[in-house]
Amino acid sequence: MYIIFLLIVILMAISIIYFKQKNYRVSIYYALTKYSLFNVIFDKGKYGEYLTSRIIEKYALKSHKQLFNVYIQKKNSNDWTEVDLLYIDRTGLYVIESKNYSGWIFGNEKQSQWTQTMPNNKKFKFYNPIRQNATHMRAIQNFLGLPDDALHSVIVFSERCQLKKIEVQSENVHVLKRDNLRHFIDTRNQSSKPIFTQSDIEAIYTKLLPQMHVTEVVKAQHLQTIQQKYKN
Repeated sequence: MYIIFLLIVILMAISIIYFKQKNYRVSIYYALTKYSLFNVIFDKGKYGEYLTSRIIEKYALKSHKQLFNVYIQKKNSNDWTEVDLLYIDRTGLYVIESKNYSGWIFGNEKQSQWTQTMPNNKKFKFYNPIRQNATHMRAIQNFLGLPDDALHSVIVFSERCQLKKIEVQSENVHVLKRDNLRHFIDTRNQSSKPIFTQSDIEAIYTKLLPQMHVTEVVKAQHLQTIQQKYKN
């Protein structure tokens, strides 16, 4: 009986892996990144990006485009900034910072540090993701030459966390959990005026796509800059 039970468990595990792999291989995320499924599953950051991307892929306008890990050089600087996820549709360009965190999240737009509180009451500080994404927004805007109302900053937290006392004043800044992303997309599609034509979407995508494939030197330089900035 034990051997039969073990075989059933193994077959179920193989089936689950097979279907996960099958679904992953048809995703936009895989098409653009070529990361292996196991690479993504065992990397919390990548996995959060992938889950967010799948929701966008399913509910955004069919004409939308997505990009991942986009490197943009800052204006008048040798430094680069890396954007987790971008999606473009008729309603604008959405610059997404993915935070695959658990626990309780506290913070507001003006604070330099936000707080993550775990069930065991341990607390961790992390850089204000709105400020972090504002750097991405400025770099993207300078690179593309777009007006302010064309860009939206979207901070997407994991459905495993709880957002507590998150205060946001800016109209183009949105902080939400991943399980609210569908509602956000539906609301934008229904209530927002078109900003881009299909030609605009294609042109923006074409200009940004090479920025996913910068050299390893650029990636190393960016990582070194981040490490130096947050070493304390």
